[in-house]
Amino acid sequence: MTPGNCLVVDQGSTSTKIAVLGPEGQALLQRTAPVERRHEGQRVTHDAAALADRLVELVAELLDQAVTRLSSGAEVGAIGLTCQRSTCLLWDRQNGDALTPAISWQDTSEGERVGRLSAHHRRIADLTGLRASPHYAASKLAALIEELPGGRQRAEAGEITAGTLDAFLVRRLTGRDSTEPGHAGRTLLCDLSSGEWSDELCALFGVPRAALPPILPSAAPRGDHRGIPVVATAGDQQAALLGHGGWTSGRLVAHFGTGAFVLASTGSRAVRHDGLLTAVLARTPDERRFQIEGSVNAAGSAVDWACHLTGRRIEDHPDRPLDPERLPLLLPGFAGLAAPFWRADARAAVRDLTFETGPEELIDATLCGVASRVIDCVEALAASGAIEGATPLRVSGKLTRLTGLVQLLADLGRRPVEVSSEEESGLQGIRRLVAAATGAGTAALEGPPPQGHRVEPRWGDAQAARARSRWGEFVEATR
Repeated sequence: MTPGNCLVVDQGSTSTKIAVLGPEGQALLQRTAPVERRHEGQRVTHDAAALADRLVELVAELLDQAVTRLSSGAEVGAIGLTCQRSTCLLWDRQNGDALTPAISWQDTSEGERVGRLSAHHRRIADLTGLRASPHYAASKLAALIEELPGGRQRAEAGEITAGTLDAFLVRRLTGRDSTEPGHAGRTLLCDLSSGEWSDELCALFGVPRAALPPILPSAAPRGDHRGIPVVATAGDQQAALLGHGGWTSGRLVAHFGTGAFVLASTGSRAVRHDGLLTAVLARTPDERRFQIEGSVNAAGSAVDWACHLTGRRIEDHPDRPLDPERLPLLLPGFAGLAAPFWRADARAAVRDLTFETGPEELIDATLCGVASRVIDCVEALAASGAIEGATPLRVSGKLTRLTGLVQLLADLGRRPVEVSSEEESGLQGIRRLVAAATGAGTAALEGPPPQGHRVEPRWGDAQAARARSRWGEFVEATR
């Protein structure tokens, strides 16, 4: 039996989104709350306890509203959670209290620690499917354990849990520690082949295995909250891919949030590429699905920066065609340069400013930079063999409301772009996973994605090649 209505949570870097969704994905109740971040140089943190307390409050509000406002027999039957993947912290295993701030995935403060392991970077990539990067949790967890008084001894004794934010939030909801393969895979401590924590990687980074939470399938019971089972957890980008129908292979998706992440589903085979990442989702221990991924660390956050700097709101910005040849070049490397270049120490850069460059042109240049970085990832995915040449790019997220940005993606990438009718594809993806975990099986995951509108390329090959060549020269010079 499927649960009918379900409550789903999307815990992002800038907001907490919670909704009660009906069996067909229709939103019955919704709430959104901002998430605060603290920036101190390269260190980016959240108040973990405050974040979790607010999430629990919002869940309670919607569950209470479901009882009073929805018709009899329409109760919430299950809960699912999708979460930013590499944010991590330490908490007390006995009572679940946070012992440290949550260190954001955007934090690059442990770059030196990762650099000291340069002789092991190839081995790390072979075991994890990831690049050795300070964005991932292992180096941050090691630093937190060292900074916490008695942390090493407590971690080795299993008295504290070192985990990603999803595991902490599940603990606060259910009283039980657990994580899932997609989040575990973002720590640099998990063996991609076995799907288990790696003793070799734990020793290499200095994170005791005894401190890590159990890994359960993405769709599996994790305990109850107010008597309602929590049955599904997935990384935000894996959930977005599911929302686009990406359980089966061949789907190409870009989801725009704080960052932009470009994924292709590869089914039951793990595709590897030096400039890309391999991710995993598991419905059962024996049924894993792989994705290959390119990441742009600053997308929505880069646009927020441009808007803050110019005193504008993106909602008021003219939605017009974007022509990179008439604008400055802007590399949105605010949180390092990820796929396929991988320079954690990179910074944002701008070139070709003139006296004619005004606030609107700076925002347009930022949008062009974000689009160009997404196409960098699409081209790397095509080179990996994970997608066929004519595969459309499906996009979702707030920035895809901008028709100029969507058209530029089509023009630069020389492929159709399909805009999802569901902006919150992560919430829809975790709803699908909840249904799969509560009786619907893979049928809930294999259905077609929601229909949206389609944009065709307008540029000729020569114009697209010119724009890509100018961008490539700029990135290479900046690197």
